[in-house]
Amino acid sequence: MNSKSKVPSIPIEGSISYEDWLKGRRFRRELSERATGGLVIRRESSSSDKRLRKLFNGERGLPFTPTEKL
Repeated sequence: MNSKSKVPSIPIEGSISYEDWLKGRRFRRELSERATGGLVIRRESSSSDKRLRKLFNGERGLPFTPTEKL
């Protein structure tokens, strides 16, 4: 197993850049797509729907961004 990860990690005392966070998000999304076979695993509803829909103009969250655009 390769111990050198391509994904930036968050240092214990500090923070990471937005660009590094996006790289990590893209990696995690690609990993979850491999694990689920591309299946969408988002919940259809939740107890917070009323609050979420009020915040996001009738939607449950922000629009989905395709992995290629991350």
